[in-house]
Amino acid sequence: MPAATRKVDAYTLTVTAGPSRDPATHVPVPVNTERALHFDTEHISTDLFVRIQGFRSTDGSLPDTSPYFSTPPHSTNKDKYSISFSPLVFKDASVNGDDLVLGNDFDHSISKSLPPGFGVAWKVARWVVDPGLDGDPWAEKPWMEGQVLSSVNVLDVGGSREGRNSGKGEVDVLTEGLAKVKLNDRGEIPEDSAARMKFFVQPENRKKFTFEKGEKYWADFYNPYLDFNEFALHLPGVSIHILQYWDGQPLRYVLKNRVDQTVYLVIQFTLTRKDGAEDTDEEGEDEEEEDSDNEEKSDSEKPIVQTSPDDVD
Repeated sequence: MPAATRKVDAYTLTVTAGPSRDPATHVPVPVNTERALHFDTEHISTDLFVRIQGFRSTDGSLPDTSPYFSTPPHSTNKDKYSISFSPLVFKDASVNGDDLVLGNDFDHSISKSLPPGFGVAWKVARWVVDPGLDGDPWAEKPWMEGQVLSSVNVLDVGGSREGRNSGKGEVDVLTEGLAKVKLNDRGEIPEDSAARMKFFVQPENRKKFTFEKGEKYWADFYNPYLDFNEFALHLPGVSIHILQYWDGQPLRYVLKNRVDQTVYLVIQFTLTRKDGAEDTDEEGEDEEEEDSDNEEKSDSEKPIVQTSPDDVD
């Protein structure tokens, strides 16, 4: 039983993006609008789209959903959010396929905020959702990341999609097309996105691929697991309510080179309590008992990122 019961509808979500982790470099993302947020930095050029099902914007000016979620395969998958680079171009240098990652990191430890059973969620995420996922949620500066080649749901390369994201409501649902690329060594990339992701879980396959300088890459990262409407994580067999264990830090996705630590783009999700809204606090013995329980758990039992399971033993 968490020490504080927070009301989901007492919070809104702000999404910003920028070329670094510093929020001062960020600008608001027009979530669920089909208006591209364009970035042109020394390292990349990209049009960013963020879509969230059940989005609660801070001022209510943005749609709470997008036609994207009514189109296949997202309507069938029941996807909850999408981060799309349409396209992504590397300007200053090519990037080896083993080096480009997308993931979450935090400025401060979250180990004391991790709920009972989170270790199960971490294992499920790595075994079932993304076998290429790596990280250390219990570090002083926690991190979780996956190589783009094996973690991003849809990847395409080359060509032009001009006129699609025109701001008139059309939704450009990206489709898999990375098989058009030839590997540096023998071997072909599978045409199916799921097969491609499995293929690139192997480091030796990733190392044969290069994100070429000047080429256009179209990427869409989405899933049905992270629900920004409920502020919850629903994995196979594990349900975690993030809000009840949230320590106040934003959730950010960082696109970067894991070898030289070059940051290409950061997308940040920040919860804000509505003016006048109050949480229902239940402080006292429950809080002390929970702290004691968390201290007694071994590292293998402890859980990842800001999450909290519902009914995990």
